[in-house]
Amino acid sequence: MKVCPCCGNLLIPKKVLAHYGRYIEVDQCESCGGIWFDKYELYSLNPDEVEKFSIEKGVNSSCQPSYCPNDKNLLRLLKDPIIPKDVIIYYCDQCFGMWLPFDSLKRYKEYQKTRIQKFKEENRGELPKDLEKKIEILLKKGEEDLKEQNDLEFEYKMSQFVSIVLLILRILSYFIKK
Repeated sequence: MKVCPCCGNLLIPKKVLAHYGRYIEVDQCESCGGIWFDKYELYSLNPDEVEKFSIEKGVNSSCQPSYCPNDKNLLRLLKDPIIPKDVIIYYCDQCFGMWLPFDSLKRYKEYQKTRIQKFKEENRGELPKDLEKKIEILLKKGEEDLKEQNDLEFEYKMSQFVSIVLLILRILSYFIKK
C-alpha cells in the first residue's frame, strides 16, 4: 500500500473514469484529501470525475508533500507557466507521478475543460467521422480483449497504449485537415 506524502496515512485506491470510457486507479488520502496520480493518469482523468474525490473531512490544502509514495524520492513543485498559479502540483522526477491537493485538482480540471472548449471554438474542426468510428471500433475491441484478461498491469499498460495511439491519431487528423 502507498503512504500519503503529506500526512503519512495510507492512500486508498479509487477506480475512476478516464477519457474514452476506460478506467484508471488513483490513490487518495482520506485524511488530508490529497490525490496521487501515477504517470499520465492526471491528464487522462475525466474532468467530470473530480467530485468523486470529495471527502467529508476537512481538506488540508496547505500540507506540503515530501516523498513519492512509489519510490520515496523527493517530490518537487511543478512550475509551468501554462498551469494557473493557484494550482499546486508536486511531481516525482523518477516515476513522473503527481500529487495534488483536492482543491488544486478541481481547479486544474476546470482549467483543462476551459482550454479544451476554447481550442474547439477556435478550430471549429472535428475529426473526420470515419476516423472517429475507427477509434470507437478499436476501443471496443480493446475492451473485449481486456475483459478476457484479469491481469491489472496488462489493463493499465493497454489503456496507456490506447491513449497514446488516440492522441497521435487526433494530432495527425488535425494536420491532415489543414
